[in-house]
Amino acid sequence: MSGFDRAAASLDVAPSIDDLPRVSDWLNELAEQDGWPERMRFGLELSLEEALANVISYGFEGLAHPPRIRVDYFRLPADRVALRIIDNGLAFDPLSVGEPEVAASVEEARIGGHGVQLMRHFLAGLDYERAGDENRFTLIADPHKAA
Repeated sequence: MSGFDRAAASLDVAPSIDDLPRVSDWLNELAEQDGWPERMRFGLELSLEEALANVISYGFEGLAHPPRIRVDYFRLPADRVALRIIDNGLAFDPLSVGEPEVAASVEEARIGGHGVQLMRHFLAGLDYERAGDENRFTLIADPHKAA
């Protein structure tokens, strides 16, 4: 896909939920700098936080090597943008997770399992690849979808 030659910005993320506010601040600076519509910013922030929380919480269980997480930001044609989460955790394709069943009532509703469905609602595209020892999960936002 064109536009992924070189990241416009990158951020190393500590493997701790406590680092998510710093990631949010970074993302909001990018949104301000590039003039993202509010709905696009909201959708990207929510999606990025969900994806990072999953990587931090489950991606490094039982691994001996030190965890690495980085988020790259790309400006794409037609005012679209992408965030790529790169980590050296366990191989896991979030797109392989099926959509959760719709509960008949609030009491029967199951907590969790709705992250990718939420991302698909707000974003124009999602992509996953395993490259060497890295997971690469890409979130693509389109201001026209966000309108």
